[in-house]
Amino acid sequence: MTIKISHHIKFSMLEHAKSCYPNECCGFIIGHSIETSDGSDSVKGLYYMPCNNRQQHNTRRRFLIDPDAYQEAEDEADERGQRIISIVHSHPNHSDLPSEFDRTHAWPGLSYIIISVYDGRVHSYNSWRLTDDRTRFEEENIIRGDA
Repeated sequence: MTIKISHHIKFSMLEHAKSCYPNECCGFIIGHSIETSDGSDSVKGLYYMPCNNRQQHNTRRRFLIDPDAYQEAEDEADERGQRIISIVHSHPNHSDLPSEFDRTHAWPGLSYIIISVYDGRVHSYNSWRLTDDRTRFEEENIIRGDA
């Protein structure tokens, strides 16, 4: 799977992660599937929609998206003929690798972009997809830019 994100989406999600530090941020990338010449699965992000971390405790290590915020994002995407293609969250002072907690709470079929933020600065970010059998995440290719 390949996920394409624009410079604007990249900037928006990274700024959101920095502004939430030392707590985890969360949000959505809204977009659609695209056809590729080689027939591979690919999605294109059209915009980033930040949301509030509704986790009550341990916000430095956990995030919770309010079900109403998820529904709002889904409804807005549906109205535009789009869909949620990625759930974004940050890992303050940790790597961009998915945690065991991430694995047990993720859904197959979505991309998960994780942003590593150390001392308020973005260190790295990567995209992951949970396998259908829910045993592991597989790294996804991110194409960054407005191509």
